[in-house]
Amino acid sequence: MRPRPHSICPRPARALAFALSLAGVVIAADGFASRFTVTALPVTLEPGDPGATRVGRLAFLRGFELSSDHKRFGGLSGLSVSPDGKQLHAVSDRGYWVTAALTHDRQDRLTTFGSWRDGPLLTPAGKRTGLYEHDAEGLARDSRGAFLVSFEGKHRIWRYPARLSAHPEPVATPRGLRHAPVNGGLEGITVLSDGTLLGITEKHGNPDGSLKGWFMKARMTHEFAYIPADGYSPTDVAATPGGDVLLLERSFDLLRMRVRVVRLSGERLRQARRKPGTRVRGEVMADLKRPLSVDNFEGLALRRDRAGRMLLYMVSDDNFLPLQRTLLLQFRVIDDS
Repeated sequence: MRPRPHSICPRPARALAFALSLAGVVIAADGFASRFTVTALPVTLEPGDPGATRVGRLAFLRGFELSSDHKRFGGLSGLSVSPDGKQLHAVSDRGYWVTAALTHDRQDRLTTFGSWRDGPLLTPAGKRTGLYEHDAEGLARDSRGAFLVSFEGKHRIWRYPARLSAHPEPVATPRGLRHAPVNGGLEGITVLSDGTLLGITEKHGNPDGSLKGWFMKARMTHEFAYIPADGYSPTDVAATPGGDVLLLERSFDLLRMRVRVVRLSGERLRQARRKPGTRVRGEVMADLKRPLSVDNFEGLALRRDRAGRMLLYMVSDDNFLPLQRTLLLQFRVIDDS
């Protein structure tokens, strides 16, 4: 049985949720792709205080609980939102891509969804991914519009040109990645302004307790060490135009779930590129814990609004479990660089 939302949804919100539902049909043009129905139930930042709009250096704009009868919907672990805010892309830990059309109001607050679609992430040979290679965790988009997806299990990165339904090409990864735990590889990846790919592992630790991360460009890689908070693991990263990187950290406990948004200084990252093995620690921007609307957030995306301010989106991985939810929250970053 699906748990009830943490807040009582008023009639207007239920009407909005109904309006955001879409009928599902098969799309022959994309082969395995399909359209499906999603219900978006509005949620507040703090269910007990509908007026709460601030957590740390994040200003809450909109939030939704997403649900569907489509058996493949869920497990969202990587997120991308187009610069114009019109398109959402995500990947799941069961080897599927997901897309949706987004609408924002004049204040750039997320209002509606449409045209939900999904399909399997294919191999370079055009086949479906196998049992030990479908766990997609990280999603990033480069300056040419190609999508980069990191996988756990069989650790690797594949580049999908133009669309996630395409046949990918392998991306060179560090040799050290092959020694990562099966469920502890590149949980998050992002593309820096110069085209360098940055990735941080979830559980691939160093003797001092830090985690392995890499800068990757062409076939050159430079390792650095990320220092997470005690009890936390990185789940995604996203680069800002100013050179910093924002990172999601999660402390997983179904009863006491906690998530932090951390900023990695662009200057410190530049130092790490010049000196392999540099230890990088982040600055906490926001700490989300109950009674706030929080779940297993694993996807992070950034874009600029009309005024040039940074908008942050995060999505949770429900692990296809009835006690968890797929939440999509939107914030404005306060005093971003």
